[in-house]
Amino acid sequence: MSPTTPTDFGTLPPPLTRSSTLPTGSSTGGTNSTNNSHTSITRQDRSRLAPEDAFLATSPPRRPIPSFPDASAGADHRVARAHLRHGAADRSRSRRSRKRTWKKLMWVKQSYPDNYTDQDTFLESLQRNPRLQPYDFWPLVADSTVIVQHVCSVIIFIVCFVLIQKQRVSPVSVVSFSSLATFLGWLLRLNQRLSTVKSAILIYSTLLGLSPILKSLTKSTSPDSIWAMSFWLLTINIFFFDYSGGVRVNIPASLSTNAALMASTVLASRLPSTGQVFSLTLFSIEVFGLFPVFRRYARHRSWGYNYVMTVFLVLGAGAGVGVIMGDDGSGSFWPWKSAVAGMVVSVLIAAIAMGGCSWWLIGLQKYKNEIYGPWDPARPIIMSRRLWEDG
Repeated sequence: MSPTTPTDFGTLPPPLTRSSTLPTGSSTGGTNSTNNSHTSITRQDRSRLAPEDAFLATSPPRRPIPSFPDASAGADHRVARAHLRHGAADRSRSRRSRKRTWKKLMWVKQSYPDNYTDQDTFLESLQRNPRLQPYDFWPLVADSTVIVQHVCSVIIFIVCFVLIQKQRVSPVSVVSFSSLATFLGWLLRLNQRLSTVKSAILIYSTLLGLSPILKSLTKSTSPDSIWAMSFWLLTINIFFFDYSGGVRVNIPASLSTNAALMASTVLASRLPSTGQVFSLTLFSIEVFGLFPVFRRYARHRSWGYNYVMTVFLVLGAGAGVGVIMGDDGSGSFWPWKSAVAGMVVSVLIAAIAMGGCSWWLIGLQKYKNEIYGPWDPARPIIMSRRLWEDG
């Protein structure tokens, strides 16, 4: 009778162990059985069952478990199995995480917080200077003529004021020449002529009535305060002038125009006669109010007109400054020599300023560093209804 067969039917059999299922003569013994234990285990009869063989038929197939002769080897085996189980769990978790990659979509429900930032894809859409347009030298020089024209217009107005104050030029001749130029420019406008005539008559009548009042406006103010105030007002006019030159802009910037008209009013109040006050005020309206509109119109008609106008303004401003600077008060100087010298100097200054500033701006463009990334607000692409219907 085998060791596992009970001798009495009233007693329970001993628990089934690995040794009870081994073949006879290989479970215990001396040196030979100890040395050959591993060989006998691997060559055991497969008709006998072991405890680890008891699993359901529907269970998944198990990996064959190697047997170890001692307890220490079994403990190492359990540690290895636990490590394998943890590795399999980690691989399954990483596989699930790869399937659920974060997407920058607001209408998709994802297992990420609302303020989540994906570090792997955050800087993929980074752009450096996306709207950078490199400057060219000659287009910059052509655009700088707008600034030169306005500065020369301011200089010409100051020259006319000084010449009228010193009674070197008749105020009637100044306002007559400017009015003739304004009339010629008015002829070029084929539309809105009637409304322009009404506005001109209204301005002319208003200045005739206000000239006596403007004459005594700053009588109690010191001349130094008048010069300083006029200087800062004309500086504001230069710096705040609209140099963009839009086609549909018919009225210059209000701050620049108002500052220039205030400066002309303050300067006109220092003239001795009412006729001089009226002439200088009307001349300032034509220079600072109407002439910018004509310059913009000529620039959009043809750049050739713009270049010719720039040359005439530079020469006129230089000649006027030369005449004023060459007058020593004795009346024995040659005005045409001073005018020619002023023209040469003004041309040199204008060329150096236009060319030098253009090169300087081109050199500064390499320091431009505009970064556009996913943190900037999105810019919607608006499609017109006509294109939408055609598409």
